[in-house]
Amino acid sequence: MYANKAIVNQVFLRERCSRLRCMWLLLFLMGSSVFIYYTFYSQSLHYSLILLNPKVDFWNFWEVLWIVGITDFVLKFIFMSLKCTVLLLPCFIMSLKSKGYWYMLLEELCQIYSKVVPAPVWFRYFVGFRELDGTIGWSFGILLALLYLILKLLSFFAQLKNFRRVLRIFFTRPSYGVVASKRQRAEADDLCAICQAEFQKPVVLLCQHIFCDECIALWLNREKTCPLCRTVLSTHVNKWYDGATSAQLQLY
Repeated sequence: MYANKAIVNQVFLRERCSRLRCMWLLLFLMGSSVFIYYTFYSQSLHYSLILLNPKVDFWNFWEVLWIVGITDFVLKFIFMSLKCTVLLLPCFIMSLKSKGYWYMLLEELCQIYSKVVPAPVWFRYFVGFRELDGTIGWSFGILLALLYLILKLLSFFAQLKNFRRVLRIFFTRPSYGVVASKRQRAEADDLCAICQAEFQKPVVLLCQHIFCDECIALWLNREKTCPLCRTVLSTHVNKWYDGATSAQLQLY
């Protein structure tokens, strides 16, 4: 939660972001991941990141929850580290708007991969289910494994649909307006209503209001309408454009 809030704050600051703070966050996240896996090295928890089986007793329900929970946390740490790396790139290498699309893509990749990672762990646990003795326990385990796979596939394909939409946005980079002329900028007093500063790469929207390209892109991260007249500008919201990471814990 601390790292997530800090990254969002640094993204919001744009050119004024602290590179020292970003470096600290990167070291903190990567160091935490290494420390966790080093501390529990005997259990080989890192295997679950690449869909292999850790050296843990899969007959114990709480051990399965332990593996899945730790893997989900470390996966979030890794992708937040990648966001910090993007944040550290200078603007002449990657523009602020492009960085927003990368944050969005990285978060969707994290979510879709976190759907896949627990599957081998839970499937092995259900197939080897021993809570009940004999044939009844084995049959019940197989039934649970099949039910789990069905629910997992439904969840995965729903997430895959979102991922395809994000990929389309990432490659097309939709524009919500055209470049403003000097006359249009002068009529708007050369002042962006969002950042209250002089226009930077101003664009004119369909409603004829003018904003900085970066400002309106950040606004449309959470809204679909013009901030002044509420004209609908988009049919969807570009979630995760602000560098945020989902707090949802993927346990199944």
